Amino acid sequence: MVSYVVIMHLDVDPRPYRPDDAAAVTGLLNRAYRELHDSGLNFTAATQDVDATRRRIAEGACWVVDHEGSVSATMTMSVPPPQDIRLLSDHARSPRTGWLCQVAVGPELRGRSVSRVLFETALSWALDEGVETIGLDTAAPATHLRTLYARWGFDEVDAVQFPGKNYASIVMTRGISATERPRRVSE
Repeated sequence: MVSYVVIMHLDVDPRPYRPDDAAAVTGLLNRAYRELHDSGLNFTAATQDVDATRRRIAEGACWVVDHEGSVSATMTMSVPPPQDIRLLSDHARSPRTGWLCQVAVGPELRGRSVSRVLFETALSWALDEGVETIGLDTAAPATHLRTLYARWGFDEVDAVQFPGKNYASIVMTRGISATERPRRVSE
């Protein structure tokens, strides 16, 4: 059996999403995006219900991080990217592209590299799936998120306007290669 070793700053072990996680993931997304919502940005994740969470997770692979008995972080990778972004950006229509969605870390774990551990998990999965480019979109005014993703190697490549949103979104992409894969060890 092959597993991936990821350098962690905390006892973080992402695990695959399970259907019974839907309510907990929804609560996490609502909490994690509340600050952006309160600043006037109508992020879907800030108010989505459990059915929307299930629908969005069904578009890809999802991982969660449990902390002190609760789901405290999550990330979804959709391959191909969700239909709504494919309609708006050529970058999302490129072959062998995965899309990061519903990235959330609860306030209790922020600043501890948890999102980076989730990203490395998603990156390994994407490489196994033959993905060559990872994309994402985030609100243009969310400069702290744009800065985070830039540190992960993403470049801003497009600006789009999702219907019903009161902000423009920035599309960011980056290529991936097997040389980035976290070190493999055999068990």
